[in-house]
Amino acid sequence: METAYLCVFFVCLLRVAHMYNLTDEADLHAALFSGYNTELRPGNNRDYPLNVSVVFHLFAIKEFVEVTSKFSVNGVFQMSWKDERLSWNPSMYGNCSYTLISQNKIWLPNIVTSNPFKESYGLGSDLVKVYLSSDGTCNWVTMHSFDVICDADVTYYPFDKQYCALKFAPYSIGSSWMNITFPSSKLTLSSYEENGLWEIEDSTAFSTDLSGTVEVILGLYLRRRPTYYIASLLLPMTFVAVLQSFVLLIPNESGERIGYSVTMLLASVVFLTLVQEKLPESSEPNISILGYLLLGYISLGALLTLVVILSSNLLIQTKPVPKWLQSVFCMRQTKVHNIAAARDTSPKEPDLKEDDSEIDWKEISKKFDRFCFVTFQILYAVQLIVYFSLVLGKTS
Repeated sequence: METAYLCVFFVCLLRVAHMYNLTDEADLHAALFSGYNTELRPGNNRDYPLNVSVVFHLFAIKEFVEVTSKFSVNGVFQMSWKDERLSWNPSMYGNCSYTLISQNKIWLPNIVTSNPFKESYGLGSDLVKVYLSSDGTCNWVTMHSFDVICDADVTYYPFDKQYCALKFAPYSIGSSWMNITFPSSKLTLSSYEENGLWEIEDSTAFSTDLSGTVEVILGLYLRRRPTYYIASLLLPMTFVAVLQSFVLLIPNESGERIGYSVTMLLASVVFLTLVQEKLPESSEPNISILGYLLLGYISLGALLTLVVILSSNLLIQTKPVPKWLQSVFCMRQTKVHNIAAARDTSPKEPDLKEDDSEIDWKEISKKFDRFCFVTFQILYAVQLIVYFSLVLGKTS
């Protein structure tokens, strides 16, 4: 046991003996930056581009405003490259194998955003340090909040999927001078915090040669979480629209039909306003199918208001019922009586008195309301079936 403690003691003593001090690191910095030119790109062989390895760590999605096409994220760029001018022999400086230096003291890959929301900006700040190894390897880690443009396709809102990309390009540096590579074709999401409205289905990271200039593209495939929109928008909108058709079950004599119908129609218009505030004011590539659904609801609501007015007008008619209208309802009643007679096997003399009796306007108004009520329920159901078949069929 004592032997083990002695071994540990000597190892620690040896480590302390070889530990560099402040003077060693100061001498190292003085030697490294003596005659160093930050304007010159690293690389002894100028015929080959400098290889820069890039990893992007996504932390969070701040916001995605479809109306203004603003997409904001928080993330960290981790870049590494080799600068032979910054290499040294650790044994000459107290076995100092690494050091930290300010980013403004060395050459940096000057990468700026190429699809900014407001204005282009570079990476890093004067507060950021670069981790420098003795072999000349530079590791630059810089955190930033990025605001870029992402045009949303809201065709299937709120069941839509979006693709947003952060694009960067080296300023005034061509592909023959610098080559950007990615160890992984995906973004690093180990520190990512889930967003309440958007779910990341996939990601991509790659660089392209765009007219002699390297362009870095960090893409995110997003899927909207529709639960909130279903509960707060789609279902209430549908309930209001269907509830409007129940105006036909209110007795005509109450005098409340017109007011009820107009009130529900105004409620549908309010929902239309809410939807328009959440969607971009553009028609490309397509406008939202939800807008068409709401337009159908409002159209049926307007038609329903006309039906209510027509039904009330039928009720107050004083003219005799036209023969053709009587024949329509008499034919319907005759069919009903024939079906009932076929079910009744007991011999009974036909009673034509009821079939031949005249029908008044009140009876016609009631039958008209029943027919329209069933028709509107079918139309609302057809609209919903068509909407969900279009939306879920494309997004599944």
